[in-house]
Amino acid sequence: MDRAVEKYDVVVVGAGAGGIAAAVGAARTGARTLLIERYGFMGGAATNSQVLAYCGFYACGDTARQMVYGVGQELLQQLKSLGVDIQPIVSKSGYWIIMLDPEATKLAFDRLALQNNVEIALHSRVVSAQVCDNRIRSVTLADHAGLVTVEAGAFVDASGEATLSVLAGVPLTLEGGADAHLQPSSFPVRIGGVPDGVEFDREIMAGLIAQHNETAEMPILRADGGVMSRLPLTDQFWWMAIDLETDGITNKSLSAVETTARELAWRNLEVLRRHPGFERAYLVSTGPQIGVRETRRPLSRADVQEVDVIEGRRYDDGIGRGSWPAEVHEAPGRARFVDIGGDGFFDIRAGALEAAQVDNLRLAGRVIGADSRAYGSVRVMGTAFASGHAAGVSAALASQDGAAEIGLLRKTLLEQGALV
Repeated sequence: MDRAVEKYDVVVVGAGAGGIAAAVGAARTGARTLLIERYGFMGGAATNSQVLAYCGFYACGDTARQMVYGVGQELLQQLKSLGVDIQPIVSKSGYWIIMLDPEATKLAFDRLALQNNVEIALHSRVVSAQVCDNRIRSVTLADHAGLVTVEAGAFVDASGEATLSVLAGVPLTLEGGADAHLQPSSFPVRIGGVPDGVEFDREIMAGLIAQHNETAEMPILRADGGVMSRLPLTDQFWWMAIDLETDGITNKSLSAVETTARELAWRNLEVLRRHPGFERAYLVSTGPQIGVRETRRPLSRADVQEVDVIEGRRYDDGIGRGSWPAEVHEAPGRARFVDIGGDGFFDIRAGALEAAQVDNLRLAGRVIGADSRAYGSVRVMGTAFASGHAAGVSAALASQDGAAEIGLLRKTLLEQGALV
């Protein structure tokens, strides 16, 4: 059943890090803002894929230098109020990260959105977009009650899979699909049943994995055991040792990879139980979905380039900082990191958030314009808060005046506490 048309100033698709930052940033300009999410909760990869670490809030170095503030910092404060330790730690890769609790993250997103008068549409999918004269006029949402048309002056694609961009006809620099070379996806899990004080010994685990892989039908590709870290609040472990290839968009590919990942999680658990102290380990939770790194990328008006990352380039039209190295997963179980040059961060230009050929569409999170190497840096959640915040403010300004002048955009972001 179709319902009456709803009207907003800004509509944001996807309620992960980029989406929440976009929605809050837009709402704080006075724009009536709708945030659309296909799940029954917000949080993006942190909550729907168990990616329980924020990367990109801090630059690499002996001391933690924070590079993302604004809405991202306010989300961290919401987590802190719920008892999560938001102090950064050094990850296995040698870079600063913030560990998360998934349930606290869900509630923190709820509170941040509702306290800023963001209207939320959970359990909703965008199924079409109506475009006229290079502008999106409306989108159609589907929920269990049927279809509803939503009109707005400007839109933000924070969907991760570039869903709105594809529906609106934005040209793609990476189209995805079965023939594309994509970074593999990962399937993190939560592990319980490990007593306090038990430490994960990587050398012991590597030996257990090597023994297992000698005869395993489905070997563990991260030979050292992957990422294993204690989580805040619950004292459970976060374990990321499963990497699989998928196009990330078709039901055929995703169905195959999800079922395979769950099978691997149970088989890998048997190997983990041979590690001293992990004898009674059990699987607390997986997914709702596998953690997808890469599918499709829309073309923007100023894509972030590899040279921006390598040289740590600064720009007069910068609207946020990228400080996570270019993390490129070349194949399942194999990743490399390319450090950022200059002062350890680079500027994301305003044009990277502006979709090519669709004037009132902004891009946020891992949907922003970037080449294949730079994408490995900008896709992470900490940086997504920065790009999303700017995308939301830019969309709000575009909905009011038809354009988002860079000086006003930067001024508004600074007034909202962002670092540009």
